[in-house]
This record gives sequence, structure tokens and C-alpha cells, in this order.
Amino acid sequence: MRLRMLTVVVTVPLLLAACGGTEAGQPTGRESGMLANLPSCDRVPLDADAEVTADVAGLMLPDGARVTSVVTQGTLTTVEATVRMTPLDVRAHYEHLSDIDLLRAEDEVFEAEVLMRAQQRRTYLRATAVCADATTLTAVVGPDSDDAGLPEFQSY
Repeated sequence: MRLRMLTVVVTVPLLLAACGGTEAGQPTGRESGMLANLPSCDRVPLDADAEVTADVAGLMLPDGARVTSVVTQGTLTTVEATVRMTPLDVRAHYEHLSDIDLLRAEDEVFEAEVLMRAQQRRTYLRATAVCADATTLTAVVGPDSDDAGLPEFQSY
């Protein structure tokens, strides 16, 4: 019984630390240390896949994003890319854009999710850290509708 209580005491603070920023989305200071535990970006081949052109209405990626895949299936288009930003930086980028309607944004330090409206289209974007200062982006662009079939936010 004593061993179980020790496990709970050790595990709970680690889970809480992984949740990221404050409710207002402001960093708590733990994030850079947590991301530093990821592999060095020099060891992660961010340019291994060929770059492709993404001419998708409503798609708004951060400057410097490198698109590696564009797949259209029905009314949805999925775009894969990489960018030299942390997931928290990606979220902040979209929060500061004035030419989009930010519908929802969440982050968990290693991953951020954004739902936005631009150019009469709706985009769900997930940014996932691959190293301390680089992120993979998965954007799904579709009709501006609540029932467009875009991915849902993941809650842990």
C-alpha cells in the first residue's frame, strides 16, 4: 500500500507539468525546459521529404513552413508541413493574425491545435513538436461549416 501512494505522489505532479501554460494560454516557464528534452533539431531530418506546392483556398501557414504533402479527399484537403517554431509559437502566431477568425485554440506544450476561419473556409491545424524548436503541421481545410467533417480537438 505504501508503494502505491508513493507512485501516485510521483506521477500526479509529472502529469500536471505536462499540461503546459495557464488557462489564459500564457507560458508558465516550464515549456522551454520540457521541449529541451526532445532530440536536437540537428539530428531530425526536417527536409527529408520533397517540398510541394500547396494552392489551397483558406490555408494559412506560418512563414517558413515547408509543405511536404497535399491530399484532397472529397471536400477536405489535408496539408502536411514542417516549420522552425514550437507548437506554442504556432498557436501564438495564429492568435496574433488579424485576417483570420480564430474559433478555438489549445496547447499542451508538445502539441497545439487551432481552429480558424479564413477566405470563407475553415481550417483545423495540429502542430506537434519533433525537436526543441521545430514542429510538424497537419492542416485540414474544408467548408466553413460546423459539420464539414474536420477533425475534433483532442482532450487528454
